[in-house]
Amino acid sequence: MSWRFEQWVLRDANVGWKFKLRQGLWIGDLRIPPGQECSNGSLILHAVVLWRTFFPKAAAQYQGMKLLTTKTARFSRVIEKCGKPQVYTLWQKPATDRHLQAQLKKHRIMTILKTESGTDFGIAGFKEKKGATYLIFPKSLQHFEDRRVIGIDWTLVRE
Repeated sequence: MSWRFEQWVLRDANVGWKFKLRQGLWIGDLRIPPGQECSNGSLILHAVVLWRTFFPKAAAQYQGMKLLTTKTARFSRVIEKCGKPQVYTLWQKPATDRHLQAQLKKHRIMTILKTESGTDFGIAGFKEKKGATYLIFPKSLQHFEDRRVIGIDWTLVRE
């Protein structure tokens, strides 16, 4: 008997008073809205664009992205000022490598690293890291020490 009572209550329940806000185009005959201007997807996209526009730092922190605040320099500009570099391979520990230490004192070493997306960038100076490539320039790189070197062109490097 209780099963029939619950069935009766659910069948005759008037839930219209609970949901005052309706999306008329979607409820009436279950029609699909005419175009993107009425869909929830476009409203969400619009909200995300507005949020990223007016709160860029919050959006970047929420997505886990880093904002690059360092200045950049083109690799071709570095070559114009400092000459064509030569690739240097570490065969021993950097502390015991006399040639490397001499070049470090003269500020002629550049470390080439890869980003997460796979593009190369350089930093003036020596940073020991797995997978890094080291370049030795004929002239000092002191002018580029506070910059991130982008646009690495490997055809300009001497072998």
